[in-house]
Amino acid sequence: MATDNVLATQITVGMLGSGVLQFLKSRSWIPFVNDHSVAINHFVLAVTSAAGAVGVHSVWDASAHSLTITGLNAAGIAAALWIWAKQWAIQFLVHKGAFGSVAVPPPAAVPNPVPAGPQVPMGVKP
Repeated sequence: MATDNVLATQITVGMLGSGVLQFLKSRSWIPFVNDHSVAINHFVLAVTSAAGAVGVHSVWDASAHSLTITGLNAAGIAAALWIWAKQWAIQFLVHKGAFGSVAVPPPAAVPNPVPAGPQVPMGVKP
């Protein structure tokens, strides 16, 4: 039953992560995340895809002041990396399909033309 909905779940998580990135890009109070911040935009996609894919379990026991983390063996880490890679790819494709490019290069500045010197009409010798 759960395996029937894996693709739908991955697409849904990808849409949520892409929505977070698009929300951050549209906020004026966080100016370093915008349409032109390539590295940051991909970092946000990587973090949100990891949050939706990697299953590390942690339990905090306040009375004993201890934090127990489970699921960190070699097989678990390898599986988590594989699932994270798949989720990032789906999230990247969902973002391109729903919102367009993750980042676009900033518009190129038009250089100021440098005058070539005095213009001499054709047929007239200086």
